[in-house]
Amino acid sequence: MDRITYIDHKGKTIVYINFSDCRSRDVRPVIDDAKKILAHQTPGSVLTLINVTEMMFDKKTKDMMQELATHNRLFAKAEAVIGASGILKVIYDTILADKKNKIRLFDTQQAAKDWLAEQ
Repeated sequence: MDRITYIDHKGKTIVYINFSDCRSRDVRPVIDDAKKILAHQTPGSVLTLINVTEMMFDKKTKDMMQELATHNRLFAKAEAVIGASGILKVIYDTILADKKNKIRLFDTQQAAKDWLAEQ
């Protein structure tokens, strides 16, 4: 669970899920840990910051990230993603097209935390 931590920002608690530099084989344990943590939260209450900087993506990873987004839907009040570029941005744009997800992409962690704190 060292890739999942809590950040206090402007009086709000944010669940930080760090996928940075993950390869496909590293993603499943992080997702499983995140799902366990979020499952113990009040539905509609969680602020989540997901870091995908330099994450390696393939079809399997895309499917796992879609699974996480679907799972988080129930628990998330809002989610912010940082580090999405290239194919990752295209994949997240696909996830974002589903209006049921409350996810926004940001260029910086500070901007993402500020937005989450306002939710």
